[in-house]
Amino acid sequence: MIPGLRHRVPARWLIAGCLLPDLIDKPLFYGLLWARGHADPLIAGSRSIGHSGLFLVALLALALLSRRPAAKALCAGMATHLFLDIGGELVTGASADSSIWLAIFFPLLGWRFPKARFGSLLEHLRLSAESVYVILGEIAGGAILLTAWWKRRKAQPS
Repeated sequence: MIPGLRHRVPARWLIAGCLLPDLIDKPLFYGLLWARGHADPLIAGSRSIGHSGLFLVALLALALLSRRPAAKALCAGMATHLFLDIGGELVTGASADSSIWLAIFFPLLGWRFPKARFGSLLEHLRLSAESVYVILGEIAGGAILLTAWWKRRKAQPS
């Protein structure tokens, strides 16, 4: 790790940035699915606005204008999320209409976002639970969080 980076990057904002795309897109998709009973023509999956490069560029512009470490950490977290989504797709594959690239390069690749390969939250969870990439990612993420919590706990005076 780069010396001093841990103290310059606010961890809570980095974590928030890692979660941000899903915190925006999953409720949006499932809310529209629940309200309409079917997928929306534009928001046809759980990767849309929050997963778009356009949104990342807008956040980055705001971060550069604000010059706050928290804003930069939020952007770094979001970029990390998109990078991991790309990695997941490279490992597990995707069809042309469900590719993460449709979201990242929206609207350059057309006025559409990736279509979901599932029709409900339960089906989404089932498919995720069957993915070795997702399971290993969750285990690694959990180990990182547990290690950070343990180190913080040990560092606190009793």
